[in-house]
Amino acid sequence: MTPLRIGLVGAGPWAGLSTGPMIAAGAATELSAVYARRQDAAASIAARHGGVVARTFDDLLASCDAVAFAVPPDVQSDLAPRAAAAGRHLLLEKPLAGSVAAAEAVAAAAAEAGVVTQMVLTNRYTQPVRDFLRQLSEEVVRGVSAQLISGAALTGSPFATPWRDRNSALLDVGPHVLDLLDAIAGPICAVSAVRDPSGCLALTCRHSGGAISTALLSSTTPGTRGPLRCEVLTDRGLLVLPDPSSHPRADLQRTIADEFAAAVANRSPHALDVVHGLRLQRLLDAVERSAASGAPVALDTASPQHPVVEGDR
Repeated sequence: MTPLRIGLVGAGPWAGLSTGPMIAAGAATELSAVYARRQDAAASIAARHGGVVARTFDDLLASCDAVAFAVPPDVQSDLAPRAAAAGRHLLLEKPLAGSVAAAEAVAAAAAEAGVVTQMVLTNRYTQPVRDFLRQLSEEVVRGVSAQLISGAALTGSPFATPWRDRNSALLDVGPHVLDLLDAIAGPICAVSAVRDPSGCLALTCRHSGGAISTALLSSTTPGTRGPLRCEVLTDRGLLVLPDPSSHPRADLQRTIADEFAAAVANRSPHALDVVHGLRLQRLLDAVERSAASGAPVALDTASPQHPVVEGDR
């Protein structure tokens, strides 16, 4: 089978540590080209994984069947519609964009072009999370408590980039936690949030089925690197999520690449597609509005929901 040629946009730390190796790890994917503001960094990633350096974004589009993004959300939402209009499938990072309006534009462009989309929400591709969600599908969930604590936004971290610093944990680790809460307890219909001066964020959510959830997020806690933690209160007792970081990185990268290639080959929407990314963007916006106002924010649960993924409720 002819490999899916993927062009990579971005050559920063995440592109080098994760996205580039992920594309190269796929059984049916190959890195065709890298486009980035820093040509030397793009050349380094391209040399490691067999691609070439694209001098312009149009050059990248001409050399690939799909585009993977490892850039700040504002850059992704600017370039993704152009890639979709050119008929290129999209492997998208979280968050989808820097605003709801920009995320809606990406989703609309993908729908109009009929391209396959997939969000790289890494925890959802790990076996511990998938097994946990499958186990919970047989339980009545009453409450959920989650946390994701790290020092990724602190000075000196390679990931202390401006878009992460702007809202600290919300834009960076918020999508992981909100996605998991939604998957475990059903669609979030109301959220209340408070933030301290360091950017630490505490959430309380109500879900459409009646369950409640809480979460604590921080990217400014020294000496920590996660992992994602979660406990679920069910009618039969308390269930604890095994550490998702125990899943081998190479297996995780291969799973994401292989599922993307399969979705493109079958022209079938992935469960974690751009529609799901847009829902998460609306949740992020609701959290930000609640933190700013000090009041709960309700969400429209009639808006499009993501389809069931393996292990989901």
